[in-house]
Amino acid sequence: MKKLIMATVLASVVSAPVMAATQGTLLLQGQVDQVLSLTVNPVAGHDSLDLTASPVDLNVASVNEVSNAETGYKILVRSANASSLKNGTADQVDYTLSYGNSGALTLTTTDQVAKSVTTAGTYNVDTDVDISYTGSPAAELVQGTYSDTVTFTIQAN
Repeated sequence: MKKLIMATVLASVVSAPVMAATQGTLLLQGQVDQVLSLTVNPVAGHDSLDLTASPVDLNVASVNEVSNAETGYKILVRSANASSLKNGTADQVDYTLSYGNSGALTLTTTDQVAKSVTTAGTYNVDTDVDISYTGSPAAELVQGTYSDTVTFTIQAN
């Protein structure tokens, strides 16, 4: 009897029509993370400026900017000494900095925008950094090392 019931159930399953869909979908997707980076590449001589000369747009570095931000990006710049090469508290030589086509910037100790890219895309760009200052005869400058630290930041818009 068990064999007969089992055979009947099996026959009804095998003979039952199978319903298949007439359409199906497959979602394909991938994820790309945001890339934002910069590398400051100093030019030879950036650390031995002639403070008795008066250079205009002297190239001191190149900054490599890499971004794939969908909102674009900006470059921020600030100076530890507010655009002054300082010899401790003894003396200073003021300067302006140009970042690419930004024109002369007098930096402050807070970030200011030196470049803004507002179009989405992928970027791998080298931008020149130039310095301008009015030098003085050595006899008018206090002996010592004059320096400033400039900080560059890349940020998505």
